[in-house]
Amino acid sequence: MNFFRRRTYAVAPRSDEWIGPEDTLVDAASDFADLEAPVPEGTFRAAGVLLAVLFAVVGAMSGDIMVRQHGRMALLAEANRTVTVAVPPPRGLILDRNGVHLVENVPSFDLLAISRQVVRGPDGGYPAARRLSGVLGIPADSLNGLIADNISRNAVFFLESDLEKEQALALTRDMPEGFYLITSTKRDYRDGEQFSSVIGYVGRVSPEDMVRDDYYLPSDTVGRAGIEAAYEEVIRGSHGTLSFVADAHEQRAAGQGATLMLNIDAQAQKALFNALFTVLRESGLGEAAAVVQDPASGAVLAMVSFPTYDNNVFNKRLSPEQFSALFENPRRPLFNRVIGGRYNPGSTIKPFIGMTALQEGVVTPGTTVPDCNAISIPNPANPSDPYVFRNWRPEAGSFDLFRAVADSCNIYFFSVGGGHGSIGGLGIGRIVDYLRRGFADSRTGVDLPGEETGFVPDPDWKWVNRKEPWYQGDTYNVSIGQGDLLLTPLWLNTYVSAIANGGTLWSPRLGQRILDDQQRTLHTYDPQALGQLPFDAGHVRTMQQAMRRTVTSGTARILQNLPVTAAAKTGTAEVIKGERINSFLTVYAPAENPQVAMTVLVEGSPSNQGYAIRAAYDFLNWYFTRQLTPRAVPATPAPEPSMTVAPEVPESASGSEGPVAPGP
Repeated sequence: MNFFRRRTYAVAPRSDEWIGPEDTLVDAASDFADLEAPVPEGTFRAAGVLLAVLFAVVGAMSGDIMVRQHGRMALLAEANRTVTVAVPPPRGLILDRNGVHLVENVPSFDLLAISRQVVRGPDGGYPAARRLSGVLGIPADSLNGLIADNISRNAVFFLESDLEKEQALALTRDMPEGFYLITSTKRDYRDGEQFSSVIGYVGRVSPEDMVRDDYYLPSDTVGRAGIEAAYEEVIRGSHGTLSFVADAHEQRAAGQGATLMLNIDAQAQKALFNALFTVLRESGLGEAAAVVQDPASGAVLAMVSFPTYDNNVFNKRLSPEQFSALFENPRRPLFNRVIGGRYNPGSTIKPFIGMTALQEGVVTPGTTVPDCNAISIPNPANPSDPYVFRNWRPEAGSFDLFRAVADSCNIYFFSVGGGHGSIGGLGIGRIVDYLRRGFADSRTGVDLPGEETGFVPDPDWKWVNRKEPWYQGDTYNVSIGQGDLLLTPLWLNTYVSAIANGGTLWSPRLGQRILDDQQRTLHTYDPQALGQLPFDAGHVRTMQQAMRRTVTSGTARILQNLPVTAAAKTGTAEVIKGERINSFLTVYAPAENPQVAMTVLVEGSPSNQGYAIRAAYDFLNWYFTRQLTPRAVPATPAPEPSMTVAPEVPESASGSEGPVAPGP
């Protein structure tokens, strides 16, 4: 058989299917031609070009990905097999003016979980819950639910934070798969209760924090009060990373925040705290505040507010009892009374009113009132029953400015403020103007969160808010620091510091400088002046002499026993008529070359026992001898009780006044 023989094939049409010429002509005219027309050659060329372009584009893109974007793609590929966690940075240290550490960071252990690595049991639960329950002190069922909830929402999560050292050791011996022990830091506040008014505390970030600033991550902490909050951006540091690849992990260290040095003197802070605490303990009272500044710059050397709190409790979750004691306590331990409390200043405002009267020519230093017993003004509703204003204690003899400040003569300041007899009086308009020019109703700019402004009332405010006219008795009230006048202890200390230094109102400042990890200065906070007291220098010097007389012969004679000279002004303000008063003292020393200016407030005493003076004496005695000694002071002179003039209620026996015509 010949398989390679060439064969010839032919196609023979059937005769009954042969197409004749006439069929061809008819089909050519139809829309459904039986005969196919050849495809134009240009169509094949266009398709070839299009395919060539498509392959070129695909090739170029592939080449770009493989060559130019190789690094980025490699990182993305690595990310697909790597879990990266941001590591919170250690916060910067906080030092006092002498380099004493007020805040440090101590090691802390957190339990981190990688969701995709956590093993799930046949029953749908997590065996790790049973193994971790005993170590963490959380019931297994609760822990199982906590793990399940976090896995459903997070690729990575912290199951527990701030573990005890014993817990960390136990976990290292028996760590479930998918869980890791991470070393971090937490704040350690030295002598927390004594410094919490200044330093504040930190807490976990909230969703609002993360919306406000994209720096924050869920594992971060943020300053919530005090210096921790005020200097948050300085001391918060930079995040590190912790990367997990299979069973291995590597860490890029976080950058610690800058170190902050304060103007605070740690020893002075403790001495002020102890002096005020002693007075409160002996008196059975609980609310007080005090601040000490350098009058030459406004630098805050010490600041305390009672009741206080231990800021170290915020290192862990607060128990219900702790939360209630801190946030639901009517005594408000987290409230800084120095910067946020607004009080009737009592007689501590009299030096300001006195300088205003001198500046306006209402009185001279030698202008006198005949005695300091009582004055009366007509009662338009009942001319036979005038309103009588009595001094807090009857005193005979004439009173000029010096004696009026030294012995805190209300009659004198009623006269210079609201007018009486031959003294025309300032009138509320000028008093308000000078108080506002002295920043009494403005913030001092202290570098702490939560500062309140003072409040200076005027006739317009009273009419809008109370629908009552302004009475002469209202002016009397303001003239002796009572009625509706409200000021912060910090402003009082700022204006008395200005008297001490000759007239400059310095903005109080706690921060002194920023340091790097080698203790080199990165930035210094220079003193910032608010402005000047609105008084001539001569009038300020006159008031310095008057305040010196308060110590040598007036209501603060206790301070004569200090190792240095001092100038001061006492004050009281009635809180509950006839029941509770607030006791004030503002003082600077040495009188000739002031180094410190100090204001002390003790709240809620049933009577004036000189509590503020006693606390100030103890502190100043320590400060200028630098050693704590038993209190040894002369007998307290007759106390200066408060007297609130209530112009709407006629009580002439108590020195109050009913409605009268507006004062000048």
